[in-house]
Amino acid sequence: MGKFSKGILFGAVVGAASGLLFAPRSGKATRQKFVDELEDWSDLKEDFTDKLDQFKESAQALQAAADTYIEPFIDGINRDVENFRFQAEPRIDQIQEQVEKIQSELPDLPIEK
Repeated sequence: MGKFSKGILFGAVVGAASGLLFAPRSGKATRQKFVDELEDWSDLKEDFTDKLDQFKESAQALQAAADTYIEPFIDGINRDVENFRFQAEPRIDQIQEQVEKIQSELPDLPIEK
């Protein structure tokens, strides 16, 4: 539990205890109210702890999914790009050679003004 969460919990407990101690009730009613409040805070702390544990588990599951799926996906895309480049470069070279051959065989045409 972080310092901030502990601070909130401590402040809430102190505030509740102060309210109980200074409330105009009989001793028995005050003690029962104090016990009830402590049980409520205990339940709240347990709920908060459970939610925090669930969040941690979800974060770990997300990290595991990222490790399992995202990295291989990116690796696959990089391989596909490299394969495309490997296949495309010879074709581009052939096209360039054909363009140069056509240009060299075209007669020089006079430019009219």
